[in-house]
Order: sequence, then C-alpha cells, then structure tokens
Amino acid sequence: MDEIEMRFQRLCREELSYLRGGVFRIVGNAADTDDVIQEALLRAFRRAGSFRGDADLRSWVYRIAVNCAFDLLRERKREAEAGRQYAETASEKDEKTEKRLAELEKAVSELPELYREAIVWGCLADLSGSEAAARLGCSENTLYQRVFKARQMLKKAMTQKEVAR
Repeated sequence: MDEIEMRFQRLCREELSYLRGGVFRIVGNAADTDDVIQEALLRAFRRAGSFRGDADLRSWVYRIAVNCAFDLLRERKREAEAGRQYAETASEKDEKTEKRLAELEKAVSELPELYREAIVWGCLADLSGSEAAARLGCSENTLYQRVFKARQMLKKAMTQKEVAR
C-alpha cells in the first residue's frame, strides 16, 4: 500500500464527518449526502494517481465531494424541468382529448335516432350483439349494418370538425 492509499484511508476514517457536513449543507438531506459522499470517495480513489502529493488530500477530496453535490443538484433540476415539461404536455393532451371526446359526444347526439341507438346499444353499452339487437328490435346483422353506417357518419363529422379548426 503506497502513501496516498494510506492517507486516503486515514482521511475516510477521520474526516468523513467533515465531508458529510459540507455536502449536507449543499444537498439538504442525509440520503443524498450519503450518495454524494460515496460517489466522491469512489472518484477520489479512482483518481488517486492524479493527486499531487504537495496538495492537501482533505481539500482535494472535499472539492470532489462538492462537485459531486452540485452535479446531483443539476441532475435534480434537469429532472424537475423534464417533469414539468411532461406535466404541461400531458395537461395539453388531456385538454385536447377532453375536447375531442366532447366533440364526439356531440356528433353522436346529432346522429339520426336509428344510428344513434345502434351506436349507444351496440358499441357503448356492455351488451352482446344479440342483446343489443333484441333491445333495438332488429337482427344482429341489421345492428351491425347500422353501427357501420353510424361510424362512417361519425368519422365524416369529426373530420369536418378537424378541418374547420
């Protein structure tokens, strides 16, 4: 074991509370402090060969720890910004979806009664095809034809609304 490794081990034993205190003041909680200290000590150990023996090891490791702490804060800030942007985008999408659903509901209400009933009972109700057809007093084949025609009418109506925007 060379002298730098021995100094490094002594530093870990004797100066850990000093390092933790400095990092805690930057990141503000114990869990993040522990993560930062661990990362900083790993970086310092990996870079021990680049340490100039004439410098203070404690200051060198402290600087690495501070840099790691600020790296963590920058990463958290990026994550928060990404989360904010996602929330805004999701909110816009939710608004668009709500608006689109309201338009679809309006378009369904404007269908001729025969086709509106076919959509409501044949698609929106939790009924089988035969149950829906029985409620409407028609055959399943007729129900499916009406649903097909109603969907075509809805598609046309929604396309026209989309073009009108």
